[in-house]
Amino acid sequence: MNMNPARFYFANLGADIVRCVAALDHGDEGRYRDSLARARRTLGFLRASNRPEAYEEGLLLLRGLEYARQDNTLDMFLDHTNKLITVFVR
Repeated sequence: MNMNPARFYFANLGADIVRCVAALDHGDEGRYRDSLARARRTLGFLRASNRPEAYEEGLLLLRGLEYARQDNTLDMFLDHTNKLITVFVR
C-alpha cells in the first residue's frame, strides 16, 4: 500500500499535536515546546507535499491547539483532534 504523502504528514501532525496536549496535561513545558517544534517541522513537510488544503487544515490544528490552551478546553480539543486524525491512520 502506497500512502499519499499529505495524508501521512497530516496524520503525523495530529500525533504531534496529541503529544503537545499530553505534555500540557502533565505540566511539562519543555516537552510541550519540543512537541510543538516537531509539529511545526511536520507542518513544513505537509506544506512541501503540494496539498495546500492539507497545509491549511494543519495550520488550523495548530491554531486550535493554542486557542484550546488559552481557553482551558484542551480535553474537548483532544477529543475532536483524535476523531479527525483517526480517519487518516486507517
